Amino acid sequence: MQKSENDKLRSLLFNPNIIQKFIMEAFDSFADNPNGVISDKKGNLEWLPKDSYGDLGKWVNFQEAHSYRTTMVSVYAGGHNDWRFPTQEEALGLYNEELNQLDWEGEHVHIHPLFVSKCARQVWTSEENDENQALAVNFQDGSTEFIDKQTRDNIAVRLVRSIT
Repeated sequence: MQKSENDKLRSLLFNPNIIQKFIMEAFDSFADNPNGVISDKKGNLEWLPKDSYGDLGKWVNFQEAHSYRTTMVSVYAGGHNDWRFPTQEEALGLYNEELNQLDWEGEHVHIHPLFVSKCARQVWTSEENDENQALAVNFQDGSTEFIDKQTRDNIAVRLVRSIT
């Protein structure tokens, strides 16, 4: 008996080898570098492996996150001085439901395991609105939300730079 098109499609979608290949492609898009940064080959970006919480041991509001960025720029973190806040799209590019890393409470966040664990669940982005809010990306569920810039509860910044 011949397989129907639906059966063929189902066998492809639920094939463990294909699922594993998809997961490995996600893993392969990130690489650890000797200079201490993580390359994102798909996004043509480099990321610091720690977020501000990992470096400072405290949560930061939007202004404090900018001060952290200034510090990272001045010390040439990873040998570079062009670190910036990620855009919404760049931050969401780190989120992958198939990947697991532990946040500061030991809960799962869905970012690549090359990033240092004990990280923040939410990170600031460069997106701002007219209501004194900035956009945050949640790595636990992939959601985004505009948050008051004075908020510092359980939020950090993860810095990025474009590879030229």
